[in-house]
Amino acid sequence: MPNYALLVEYDGTHFYGWQKQKDIPTVQSSIESALSIILRKNPASRLSVAGRTDTGVHALGMVCNFKTEFPIPNFHKFLVSVNALTKRGVSVKNIVEVPIDFHSRFSCTGREYIYKIYYSKYESSFVEGRAYWEKHPVDWDFVENQLTNLIGEKDFRSLTKAKSMAGKRAIRNIFDIRLERLTSDWVQVRIRANGFMHNMVRITVGTLLDIGKGRWKSRSIGSILEEKNRSIAGITLPPDGLYFVRAYYEDYPEIHELYKILLP
Repeated sequence: MPNYALLVEYDGTHFYGWQKQKDIPTVQSSIESALSIILRKNPASRLSVAGRTDTGVHALGMVCNFKTEFPIPNFHKFLVSVNALTKRGVSVKNIVEVPIDFHSRFSCTGREYIYKIYYSKYESSFVEGRAYWEKHPVDWDFVENQLTNLIGEKDFRSLTKAKSMAGKRAIRNIFDIRLERLTSDWVQVRIRANGFMHNMVRITVGTLLDIGKGRWKSRSIGSILEEKNRSIAGITLPPDGLYFVRAYYEDYPEIHELYKILLP
């Protein structure tokens, strides 16, 4: 039974997240609907995915996989067909065959996101749904100095949605987090970890912004983590600026073939 991994790009403003739900548009339902038509004589199993993004969250390089009864003979023809049948706002960029034991979620060893911030006093016509508009002064140097306190295996209970973590373990390992000042108006936070909890990136970046705007005089990202209390951290930013960039698989070099396209 062949196993195939797909590289998927989508605009989250068109969907109520990744996961299939009844009677509302999701990324999973759009792709599975296309597969059911293309592979009607070759049934495909349900899609697994590296990360189940929420409503409004975007993806530049999401990995998902599915199994079929028979091999797909022509990848180019498959990609053309599936993109013709998926809904507006989702594109399947690449396909590769992977070992039978590959699972896009459980085999994943790292996930990377960026959060885009439009930093200006003045509104832009191209920001809504694509980035977070920050119009207040931010001390970006101070924000950057906070980042080292987030790296490593820690309890991130303070930086995730409290209701979703009741009674659950909140240990995650952040491998890397960087502030990227692209222009005077555009800033993004790039973060890579072994996994993320509900709203973790949006709360982390929101807390960093609150610190950079001087909301607290005696509170740092380190002290917030130590408290293990969501109520003392910063705001949860909207999904507009959040993009899933890449999934990492240490034991599956085949996935590198998927990412032979330019990502930001």
